[in-house]
Amino acid sequence: MSRPSSGIAVMPTRRYVNEAGRGWPVHVFPAPGELLSSWLHRLALANGVPPQYFGRVLRLTGTAWSGQLDRNLPGHVLDLLVEQAGIPAGVIAGLALGPDPLARLRLRLMIKPPKSIASGLQPTRMQYCPACLTEDHAPYFRRSWTLATRVSCFRHGRRLRDRCPSCGSGIVPSRQDRLLPQHVCVRCDGDLRKRTVRAEHDVQKFEGLLDDLLRLHVAGHRMPGQTTLPALLGATCFTVGTEPKSIAQLSLRDRQRLFRQLAEGSMPLHMRPDSLATPIWSRIARVAPTHMGLTKSLTTKIMARTVAGRDTRPARAELIDLMQTIGRLHSDRRAS
Repeated sequence: MSRPSSGIAVMPTRRYVNEAGRGWPVHVFPAPGELLSSWLHRLALANGVPPQYFGRVLRLTGTAWSGQLDRNLPGHVLDLLVEQAGIPAGVIAGLALGPDPLARLRLRLMIKPPKSIASGLQPTRMQYCPACLTEDHAPYFRRSWTLATRVSCFRHGRRLRDRCPSCGSGIVPSRQDRLLPQHVCVRCDGDLRKRTVRAEHDVQKFEGLLDDLLRLHVAGHRMPGQTTLPALLGATCFTVGTEPKSIAQLSLRDRQRLFRQLAEGSMPLHMRPDSLATPIWSRIARVAPTHMGLTKSLTTKIMARTVAGRDTRPARAELIDLMQTIGRLHSDRRAS
């Protein structure tokens, strides 16, 4: 008499893409400000597929499949997502970074990350705010975190982080081969939400002015001439060791040090004197301490007009005044 096998029986089944048919079982709506790759990882997890393998469902190859989609979303992938995820094409396309007027300032996509990046000096593609991930019902990564001009969280006033606090490895959610949320380190299973220290006030003032200037640029208020502000700020004007680098090629640690020293009036990293960007960085640093913030500036302007008895004008005129105020603020910054 033969003894029954104690092993687990594995039965062959159809591919997931065929099993799901039209429309994946679980629909996940993007969170406010979410990055496309982050939404794709959450969509994969909700439908029982580890992110590392979800690229195959989208007929993509490579371990950095989601990061590549952030920058280039092909039409056939967009059509598949619209059909299967139940989300409008415009919403999905809006999560991606391209076409991107701030492309020169985005952190670089690393197709093949170095084997060891625990030193903190090697730049990584993804940075994040642990406090934001802690507050999220389902942790997700923001589009704003991909900007090299961001080193802290405006909401929580704390520094960003670009690697696991436990093992020092980079943040690569697309390599997660298990059904674990995005706040879990792919390499060591550590919790990425460990709190960071508070950002320096002067650094946040400098960072806030940079953010406002770039918002005005995206809104259509451009510098005169053919050279744009993102192109100037994204120019190769820093030297680390003997290697020339742009702001997007610096590690988070170097960028935090750079912003701190700029806010203090000194220069920690050598800047090329022949670069047109050098005076731009210095000028922004000089203006930053007196910058109130775009929202506060607009509020002050509007309240001043209201107190003067101009609150009875039609809404159309008020909207025009608001746009003129934005234009004047931008002109003042160019002239300063």
